[in-house]
Amino acid sequence: MRGFILSELEKFDGRMEYDSEVMNFDVEPRLPTENELADYCKYVVISCKMESEIPILALIYIEKLIHNTGILLNKYNWRRVTLIALCIASKIWDDDSLENVHFPKVMSDVTNKEINKLEQSFLDFIDYRLVISGADYAKYYFIMRTLAESIMKDDKALSEFENEIRNKKSKKAKEEWGQFPLQAVIAAE
Repeated sequence: MRGFILSELEKFDGRMEYDSEVMNFDVEPRLPTENELADYCKYVVISCKMESEIPILALIYIEKLIHNTGILLNKYNWRRVTLIALCIASKIWDDDSLENVHFPKVMSDVTNKEINKLEQSFLDFIDYRLVISGADYAKYYFIMRTLAESIMKDDKALSEFENEIRNKKSKKAKEEWGQFPLQAVIAAE
């Protein structure tokens, strides 16, 4: 049984080529940054015209997948796991979700065959447990909201710090401008 699970989990590996159904070990993806993860989710949600609740539902489904299989998201599988979780969440939540045949038209990096196989595997792994309680949704929503607020505060603090540095550089640049002979390059700013 464990061998079956491992072979099914290989389907989420980005090196798996679905047309030939072989693993391409020549491809070596790099670990994405947090911004790249967020940008990918935004891209899928916006390009597939998904509702704003979909990423929260997808996160819950990913947690179920991790809990049921022990799979860890890594540089090889994060994109496919995320995409399929978003697709499934969209089908459950949206009244007017895209069908599998439409995803490749919007997302040029996937095929219909790939979407079908990954969706089937994902659903098998989470035992088709797609119902999400209001309490679970609220829990994940507030966790994500708290993280977002924390990041925004950090960004605001960083922006204030950057502005302070710019002001100091600006004052220093004015002082340097007033000196002759020039002791430093004058910035175009």
